[in-house]
Amino acid sequence: MTATASPSAASLVTGTSLWQDAWRRLRKNRLAVASGVVILFLAGASLVGPALIAATWGYDYETQDLAYGARPPSWSHPFGTDFYGRDLLTRVLYGGRVSLTVGLLAATVAATIGTVYGAVASYAGGLVDSVMMRAVDILYALPYMFLVIILVTILGKSLLLVFLALGAVGWLLTARIVRGQVMSLKEQDFVTAARSLGTPASDIIFRHLIPNTLGPVIVTFTLTVPSMILQEAFLSFLGLGVQAPRPSLGALINDGANQMLVFWWTLAFPGGVMALMLFALNFLGDGVRDALDPKMKR
Repeated sequence: MTATASPSAASLVTGTSLWQDAWRRLRKNRLAVASGVVILFLAGASLVGPALIAATWGYDYETQDLAYGARPPSWSHPFGTDFYGRDLLTRVLYGGRVSLTVGLLAATVAATIGTVYGAVASYAGGLVDSVMMRAVDILYALPYMFLVIILVTILGKSLLLVFLALGAVGWLLTARIVRGQVMSLKEQDFVTAARSLGTPASDIIFRHLIPNTLGPVIVTFTLTVPSMILQEAFLSFLGLGVQAPRPSLGALINDGANQMLVFWWTLAFPGGVMALMLFALNFLGDGVRDALDPKMKR
């Protein structure tokens, strides 16, 4: 009589990748999940909301009705209207779209420049690394917003140039983080093996080193997006950001601040939406950071 072979314990163990493990931990973080839902809702509302309002009620973000003027919230205008009689809900949704776009694109530019710069500096080492990182230290010592204002003033006040200017000076932290990661990776066995096989330095950097730094880069990216949105709001508050009649949340808050004593809703609703957006993005970024931290693994 032959005994049936039972599966070994090793065959019952299924491995999980870093990303699967991180996703499982992120789903357990209720605050981060709720923040992600809020961000998706705001992004979806900002994307399709203005078109739905235009198709249903005929409002858009730029048509003025001076005879109607500023009116408090009502059934026909849930967020009220501004000084020029424009529907504030439409303008807040469109401004949220602009602010999210600027934040995401500026953070992408910053992450791309910082990742490549930090990886190249660290892998090259020696004098090249020293010169490149001293340049980062010099830029880091200069006032960040001062540089952005100079770039916006020189290059122009367009939406494209705003996120390029923000991203062009927002990559310094990412460069330092990636440099530190590559310093510990470039002496690993897989990099040594690639060198021994004659792999070009560019392939080692872009195919082996940078992919292994994506965890910290993603965490930095998620925390950079709200910072970029806040910087764009500050530029718009100064009149250097998105130009009228196109609204952004910063420009709407600036307009509302000038009228808050008379028309409180012109500040309350844009400010509330921006606060909700920034809180959600920061909580989501903290959740992603904890999910990708190996020390958080149970």
